[in-house]
Amino acid sequence: MTGYGIARCETPNGLINTEIRSVNNRFFELSLRIPDDLRGLEPFLRERLASVSPRGKFELRISILRTPEAQAGINLVDKDRLRDFMALASALEADYPGQWRPISVAELLTVPGITNRPSEDSESFETQARECFNAALETFLASRTQEGRQLAQVIQNRANQLELLVDQARHALPRALAQQREKIQQRVQEAFTSLTDSSNAMNPGFGAIEERIRQEAHLAAGRADIAEELDRLEAHLQKVQLLLKDQGTEPKGKRLDFLCQELHREANTLGAKSIQIELTEISLEMKLLIEQIKEQVQNIQ
Repeated sequence: MTGYGIARCETPNGLINTEIRSVNNRFFELSLRIPDDLRGLEPFLRERLASVSPRGKFELRISILRTPEAQAGINLVDKDRLRDFMALASALEADYPGQWRPISVAELLTVPGITNRPSEDSESFETQARECFNAALETFLASRTQEGRQLAQVIQNRANQLELLVDQARHALPRALAQQREKIQQRVQEAFTSLTDSSNAMNPGFGAIEERIRQEAHLAAGRADIAEELDRLEAHLQKVQLLLKDQGTEPKGKRLDFLCQELHREANTLGAKSIQIELTEISLEMKLLIEQIKEQVQNIQ
């Protein structure tokens, strides 16, 4: 399910901006864009988002606008630590002449711990970033809840329209079957007339032929009956309604997708067995509504 959340938190270390976006995806996928000094939070961020949504493609961005005081603290050089590194580099160069490239001060300044803040400040900063992330996650979940309600309402409306079409098909079915029986009776009568008028009327096998015609007529009438398909459509729609009303936190996207497949199967069978234009049109309308439901289901976790 798509979602968006943002939080801006003022801290002694600067302004932290946290932004979370997501779109529907079959699997959990996370794209992180965070400062290097917050890389230690990556396992927490990944686990937290995965617990919220086991499916979805997430994009998480955390940026920092540091205050001048915080920036000065970060750039503070630990001279004692720098001297120790330079002494170690000189000793290695003396022990392995010609095999050790001299190291410059600029390169040493990139070594972790030379210009970093004290450890207690780093822990405090990670705590502030974690709190800002949690605030963004709350707005993200609120946006997803709101969108979920809207999607549920759209699906509900389409399901209600499908139920009306099922009722229309039930009312049209007796009339369609009656017309089908009339056609079959007319054709059977014509077949009997043709048989009795021919020289084969006195053939001993005439009775078997007559019985075979009656059997085929009975099978044709049975194949035209779509009552079972309508019953299954109603049952699937009831399950859809129950899922939409369920207030549980379990993912419902896969179950709704499966129900859409079953609804489409029954609507296809209804269209294939249709013996009347009205039923054919109802089948087409059903398939259109089911496709619209399926499009919305793709956005549901």
